[in-house]
Amino acid sequence: MILPTPFLTPTLLRCSRFDGYATSASTYASRTVYEYELEYYLRSDGGIIVDGEMIPFSAGEMNIRKPGQVVQGVPPYECYILLVDMTGNFSRSRNFLFGNPEESQEAYQNPLLDGLPNRFVPNKKELIAGLFESILQNQNSTSDLAAFQVRSSLYFLFAELFRETESQQVVGNTAMIRQAVRFIREHFAEPVSVENLIEDSGMSRSCFHRRFLEETGQTPGQFVASLRIEQAKNLLCFTRTPVGEVGALCGYPDHVYFSRIFRQQTGMSPSAYRSLTEK
Repeated sequence: MILPTPFLTPTLLRCSRFDGYATSASTYASRTVYEYELEYYLRSDGGIIVDGEMIPFSAGEMNIRKPGQVVQGVPPYECYILLVDMTGNFSRSRNFLFGNPEESQEAYQNPLLDGLPNRFVPNKKELIAGLFESILQNQNSTSDLAAFQVRSSLYFLFAELFRETESQQVVGNTAMIRQAVRFIREHFAEPVSVENLIEDSGMSRSCFHRRFLEETGQTPGQFVASLRIEQAKNLLCFTRTPVGEVGALCGYPDHVYFSRIFRQQTGMSPSAYRSLTEK
């Protein structure tokens, strides 16, 4: 189900503080997640298995879980736990029953929610911990002010998660794009698979192409072609390498195809370009 951002209304179902160091359990039972769950670790020597993948956590880190995931805690760890309804359904918070599949939420499609990772390392750890503590202290109060503080803290918390996630993704994506650019520069004369570069980056196809265009001013295909043609120009100008071999040295083993691409880029054939530069 698509949840438009204007209708994104985080509402508290329950907040608690859990101390796994006070138990002797070596692992917890596997379970399905039915709510949006946030855990902020105050101390940890364990982690969470999420959909079969073990993710270790340290103090100051968060596990963000979404409905439908299968998780299993690996103690010991001490953490705040937040369970949140994302649609503003206040009636659920009054009679909330943890782990009830009949009242489970959907994993909503929303660009902000979709961007939240399983493992999140906030930059403002004291702020995040303070928001969790404020929600914990105010959740059972009957005063209007406490209820307002809980709602405000939830909005502030999610706004900070969304903002930091987007910032971290931009930084990470920029690094991955620059790595792809560096790879292309070093290997443009070889077969270059843009699909492999996208897969290695961990980005979606549209995001990779958009960020690549922002970084270089060209699409990946245009960037490869420009490097190859520039190298071909150098070989045609400064060496006596036969035209048929120039294309192969620049990544175009088919000399007919090379001539067509060269003409598209320069407005003349490779032979004409060489003749022009010899004058």
